[in-house]
Amino acid sequence: MIPLLHYKQFGEESPNKNIILLHGLLGSMDNWRSQASKLAQHDGYRAITPDMRNHGQSPHISGMRYKDMAEDILQLADHLSIERFDLLGHSMGGKVAMYLALNHAERLNKLIIVDIAPKPYELWHIPVFKALLSLPVAEFTSRKQANDELAKSISNDGERAFLLKNLKTTDAGGYEWRCDLQEITRTYLNIASFNVANNVRFNKPCLFVNGGKSPYIDAEEDKELINGLFTQATIQTISEAGHLPHVETPADFYQRIQTFLQN
Repeated sequence: MIPLLHYKQFGEESPNKNIILLHGLLGSMDNWRSQASKLAQHDGYRAITPDMRNHGQSPHISGMRYKDMAEDILQLADHLSIERFDLLGHSMGGKVAMYLALNHAERLNKLIIVDIAPKPYELWHIPVFKALLSLPVAEFTSRKQANDELAKSISNDGERAFLLKNLKTTDAGGYEWRCDLQEITRTYLNIASFNVANNVRFNKPCLFVNGGKSPYIDAEEDKELINGLFTQATIQTISEAGHLPHVETPADFYQRIQTFLQN
Protein backbone atom coordinates (compact mmCIF):
# COMPACT_ATOMS: atom_id res chain seq x y z
CA MET A 1 0.00 0.00 0.00
CA ILE A 2 1.39 3.39 -0.95
CA PRO A 3 1.48 5.99 1.85
CA LEU A 4 -1.51 8.32 2.03
CA LEU A 5 -1.06 11.85 0.76
CA HIS A 6 -1.15 14.70 3.24
CA TYR A 7 -4.25 16.82 2.65
CA LYS A 8 -6.56 19.49 4.00
CA GLN A 9 -10.35 19.50 3.85
CA PHE A 10 -12.52 22.59 3.45
CA GLY A 11 -16.24 22.30 4.20
CA GLU A 12 -18.32 19.48 5.60
CA GLU A 13 -18.75 15.97 4.28
CA SER A 14 -21.13 15.86 1.34
CA PRO A 15 -22.67 12.90 -0.49
CA ASN A 16 -22.48 14.47 -3.95
CA LYS A 17 -20.51 17.77 -3.86
CA ASN A 18 -16.87 16.78 -3.54
CA ILE A 19 -13.97 18.34 -5.40
CA ILE A 20 -10.25 17.57 -5.25
CA LEU A 21 -7.80 20.30 -6.29
CA LEU A 22 -4.25 19.41 -7.41
CA HIS A 23 -1.29 21.77 -7.38
CA GLY A 24 1.54 21.96 -9.88
CA LEU A 25 5.25 21.20 -9.92
CA LEU A 26 7.10 22.50 -6.82
CA GLY A 27 3.80 23.76 -5.40
CA SER A 28 1.77 22.60 -2.41
CA MET A 29 -1.80 22.22 -1.23
CA ASP A 30 -1.67 25.83 0.03
CA ASN A 31 -1.72 27.02 -3.60
CA TRP A 32 -5.46 26.18 -3.64
CA ARG A 33 -6.39 27.40 -0.14
CA SER A 34 -8.29 30.50 -1.27
CA GLN A 35 -10.23 28.85 -4.09
CA ALA A 36 -11.02 25.75 -2.00
CA SER A 37 -12.29 27.92 0.84
CA LYS A 38 -14.62 29.78 -1.53
CA LEU A 39 -15.99 26.54 -2.98
CA ALA A 40 -16.73 25.31 0.53
CA GLN A 41 -18.20 28.55 1.89
CA HIS A 42 -20.19 29.75 -1.11
CA ASP A 43 -21.04 26.58 -3.02
CA GLY A 44 -21.38 23.89 -0.39
CA TYR A 45 -18.50 21.72 -1.56
CA ARG A 46 -16.24 19.50 0.45
CA ALA A 47 -12.99 20.65 -1.15
CA ILE A 48 -9.88 18.52 -0.70
CA THR A 49 -6.40 19.94 -1.34
CA PRO A 50 -3.63 17.32 -1.17
CA ASP A 51 0.11 17.74 -1.32
CA MET A 52 1.24 15.64 -4.27
CA ARG A 53 3.83 12.95 -3.59
CA ASN A 54 7.31 14.37 -2.91
CA HIS A 55 5.75 17.80 -2.34
CA GLY A 56 4.72 19.63 0.81
CA GLN A 57 4.14 17.30 3.74
CA SER A 58 3.27 14.25 1.65
CA PRO A 59 5.52 11.16 1.66
CA HIS A 60 8.83 11.21 -0.15
CA ILE A 61 8.67 8.09 -2.31
CA SER A 62 10.27 6.84 -5.48
CA GLY A 63 8.67 7.64 -8.82
CA MET A 64 6.65 10.45 -10.36
CA ARG A 65 4.77 8.62 -13.12
CA TYR A 66 1.31 10.01 -13.82
CA LYS A 67 -0.13 6.53 -13.31
CA ASP A 68 1.30 6.49 -9.78
CA MET A 69 0.17 10.01 -8.94
CA ALA A 70 -3.35 9.30 -10.22
CA GLU A 71 -3.47 6.23 -7.99
CA ASP A 72 -2.43 8.44 -5.05
CA ILE A 73 -5.54 10.55 -5.66
CA LEU A 74 -7.84 7.54 -5.97
CA GLN A 75 -6.45 6.14 -2.72
CA LEU A 76 -7.15 9.47 -1.01
CA ALA A 77 -10.71 9.53 -2.37
CA ASP A 78 -11.25 5.97 -1.12
CA HIS A 79 -9.85 6.93 2.29
CA LEU A 80 -12.41 9.74 2.46
CA SER A 81 -15.21 7.44 1.22
CA ILE A 82 -15.69 9.57 -1.89
CA GLU A 83 -16.94 7.41 -4.75
CA ARG A 84 -17.30 10.12 -7.41
CA PHE A 85 -15.95 13.63 -7.41
CA ASP A 86 -15.10 16.69 -9.46
CA LEU A 87 -11.39 17.08 -10.14
CA LEU A 88 -9.32 20.20 -10.80
CA GLY A 89 -5.62 20.26 -11.56
CA HIS A 90 -3.05 22.90 -12.43
CA SER A 91 0.07 22.29 -14.53
CA MET A 92 1.62 19.00 -13.33
CA GLY A 93 -1.53 18.46 -11.25
CA GLY A 94 -3.52 19.04 -14.41
CA LYS A 95 -1.67 16.20 -16.10
CA VAL A 96 -2.42 13.96 -13.13
CA ALA A 97 -6.07 14.96 -13.41
CA MET A 98 -6.13 14.28 -17.17
CA TYR A 99 -4.51 10.87 -16.73
CA LEU A 100 -6.99 9.95 -14.03
CA ALA A 101 -9.93 11.11 -16.13
CA LEU A 102 -8.81 9.19 -19.19
CA ASN A 103 -8.18 5.97 -17.27
CA HIS A 104 -10.77 6.12 -14.46
CA ALA A 105 -13.62 8.17 -15.93
CA GLU A 106 -16.15 6.30 -13.80
CA ARG A 107 -14.81 8.06 -10.68
CA LEU A 108 -15.34 11.60 -11.97
CA ASN A 109 -18.26 13.94 -12.53
CA LYS A 110 -16.56 16.99 -14.05
CA LEU A 111 -12.97 17.88 -14.87
CA ILE A 112 -11.20 21.27 -14.75
CA ILE A 113 -7.69 21.65 -16.19
CA VAL A 114 -5.69 24.81 -15.52
CA ASP A 115 -3.07 26.00 -18.01
CA ILE A 116 -1.70 22.70 -19.26
CA ALA A 117 -2.36 20.56 -22.34
CA PRO A 118 -2.22 16.76 -22.76
CA LYS A 119 1.17 16.75 -24.42
CA PRO A 120 4.90 16.58 -23.65
CA TYR A 121 6.67 19.87 -22.93
CA GLU A 122 10.19 21.12 -23.38
CA LEU A 123 12.41 20.78 -20.32
CA TRP A 124 11.86 24.37 -19.22
CA HIS A 125 12.54 23.69 -15.54
CA ILE A 126 16.10 22.37 -15.80
CA PRO A 127 17.65 25.81 -15.07
CA VAL A 128 15.30 26.12 -12.07
CA PHE A 129 16.39 22.76 -10.67
CA LYS A 130 20.05 23.65 -11.16
CA ALA A 131 19.56 26.94 -9.35
CA LEU A 132 17.71 25.35 -6.42
CA LEU A 133 20.12 22.43 -6.03
CA SER A 134 23.08 24.81 -5.98
CA LEU A 135 21.77 26.75 -2.99
CA PRO A 136 23.61 25.97 0.30
CA VAL A 137 20.29 26.06 2.16
CA ALA A 138 21.67 24.49 5.36
CA GLU A 139 23.97 27.50 5.75
CA PHE A 140 21.32 30.20 5.36
CA THR A 141 20.22 32.10 8.46
CA SER A 142 17.25 33.91 6.86
CA ARG A 143 14.86 33.60 3.96
CA LYS A 144 16.16 36.92 2.69
CA GLN A 145 19.58 35.39 2.36
CA ALA A 146 18.10 32.51 0.35
CA ASN A 147 16.14 34.95 -1.80
CA ASP A 148 19.19 37.11 -2.49
CA GLU A 149 21.24 34.09 -3.51
CA LEU A 150 18.49 32.68 -5.75
CA ALA A 151 18.08 36.10 -7.39
CA LYS A 152 21.46 35.56 -9.04
CA SER A 153 19.81 32.83 -11.16
CA ILE A 154 16.09 33.70 -11.15
CA SER A 155 15.24 37.37 -11.59
CA ASN A 156 11.44 37.20 -11.27
CA ASP A 157 10.36 38.12 -7.73
CA GLY A 158 7.11 36.14 -7.87
CA GLU A 159 8.80 33.00 -9.17
CA ARG A 160 11.42 33.14 -6.41
CA ALA A 161 8.76 33.62 -3.74
CA PHE A 162 6.83 30.62 -5.10
CA LEU A 163 9.92 28.38 -5.15
CA LEU A 164 11.16 29.42 -1.72
CA LYS A 165 7.90 28.37 -0.11
CA ASN A 166 9.51 24.93 -0.29
CA LEU A 167 12.08 25.90 2.35
CA LYS A 168 11.60 24.98 5.99
CA THR A 169 13.76 25.57 9.04
CA THR A 170 15.67 22.75 10.70
CA ASP A 171 16.20 22.07 14.40
CA ALA A 172 19.92 22.58 13.90
CA GLY A 173 19.38 26.00 12.35
CA GLY A 174 19.45 26.79 8.69
CA TYR A 175 17.00 25.42 6.16
CA GLU A 176 16.15 22.32 4.16
CA TRP A 177 13.82 21.57 1.30
CA ARG A 178 10.30 20.53 2.30
CA CYS A 179 9.83 18.85 -1.08
CA ASP A 180 12.00 15.95 -2.24
CA LEU A 181 13.91 18.10 -4.69
CA GLN A 182 16.32 15.32 -5.63
CA GLU A 183 13.56 12.87 -6.58
CA ILE A 184 11.56 15.50 -8.43
CA THR A 185 14.65 16.45 -10.42
CA ARG A 186 15.52 12.80 -11.10
CA THR A 187 12.06 12.10 -12.49
CA TYR A 188 11.58 15.37 -14.36
CA LEU A 189 11.52 13.63 -17.75
CA ASN A 190 8.41 11.75 -16.61
CA ILE A 191 6.80 14.96 -15.41
CA ALA A 192 7.48 16.84 -18.65
CA SER A 193 6.09 13.98 -20.75
CA PHE A 194 2.50 12.82 -21.18
CA ASN A 195 1.49 9.54 -22.79
CA VAL A 196 -1.91 7.86 -22.95
CA ALA A 197 -3.34 4.87 -24.79
CA ASN A 198 -4.72 5.61 -28.25
CA ASN A 199 -8.25 4.41 -27.49
CA VAL A 200 -9.01 6.36 -24.31
CA ARG A 201 -11.42 9.30 -24.18
CA PHE A 202 -13.10 11.33 -21.44
CA ASN A 203 -16.70 11.95 -22.47
CA LYS A 204 -17.89 14.03 -19.53
CA PRO A 205 -17.97 17.81 -19.02
CA CYS A 206 -14.51 19.31 -19.04
CA LEU A 207 -13.23 22.89 -18.78
CA PHE A 208 -9.73 24.04 -19.74
CA VAL A 209 -8.77 27.46 -18.34
CA ASN A 210 -5.56 28.97 -19.68
CA GLY A 211 -3.70 32.22 -19.24
CA GLY A 212 -3.42 34.37 -22.33
CA LYS A 213 0.12 35.37 -21.35
CA SER A 214 1.21 31.78 -20.65
CA PRO A 215 3.13 29.59 -23.13
CA TYR A 216 1.59 26.36 -21.84
CA ILE A 217 -1.61 26.29 -23.92
CA ASP A 218 -2.27 27.79 -27.33
CA ALA A 219 -6.07 27.79 -27.47
CA GLU A 220 -6.07 27.49 -31.27
CA GLU A 221 -3.15 25.11 -31.83
CA ASP A 222 -4.04 22.77 -28.95
CA LYS A 223 -7.81 22.73 -29.46
CA GLU A 224 -7.82 19.68 -31.76
CA LEU A 225 -5.57 17.73 -29.42
CA ILE A 226 -7.68 18.60 -26.36
CA ASN A 227 -11.03 17.88 -28.00
CA GLY A 228 -9.71 14.62 -29.41
CA LEU A 229 -9.19 13.27 -25.89
CA PHE A 230 -11.78 15.28 -23.95
CA THR A 231 -14.82 15.22 -26.19
CA GLN A 232 -16.93 17.66 -24.16
CA ALA A 233 -14.10 20.10 -23.42
CA THR A 234 -14.40 23.85 -23.70
CA ILE A 235 -11.37 26.15 -23.56
CA GLN A 236 -11.56 29.53 -21.87
CA THR A 237 -8.69 32.02 -21.97
CA ILE A 238 -8.15 34.66 -19.28
CA SER A 239 -6.25 37.13 -21.42
CA GLU A 240 -4.54 39.05 -18.62
CA ALA A 241 -3.33 35.94 -16.75
CA GLY A 242 -0.12 33.95 -17.07
CA HIS A 243 0.53 30.40 -15.89
CA LEU A 244 -1.21 30.98 -12.53
CA PRO A 245 -4.67 32.34 -13.40
CA HIS A 246 -6.08 31.25 -10.01
CA VAL A 247 -3.47 33.46 -8.32
CA GLU A 248 -3.14 36.30 -10.82
CA THR A 249 -6.86 36.74 -11.59
CA PRO A 250 -8.59 34.92 -8.71
CA ALA A 251 -12.05 36.50 -9.00
CA ASP A 252 -12.33 35.87 -12.74
CA PHE A 253 -10.99 32.35 -12.35
CA TYR A 254 -13.42 31.51 -9.55
CA GLN A 255 -16.39 32.84 -11.49
CA ARG A 256 -15.51 30.60 -14.43
CA ILE A 257 -15.12 27.40 -12.45
CA GLN A 258 -18.18 28.19 -10.33
CA THR A 259 -20.32 28.62 -13.45
CA PHE A 260 -18.97 25.40 -14.95
CA LEU A 261 -19.58 23.37 -11.80
CA GLN A 262 -23.11 24.70 -11.33
CA ASN A 263 -24.31 24.06 -14.88
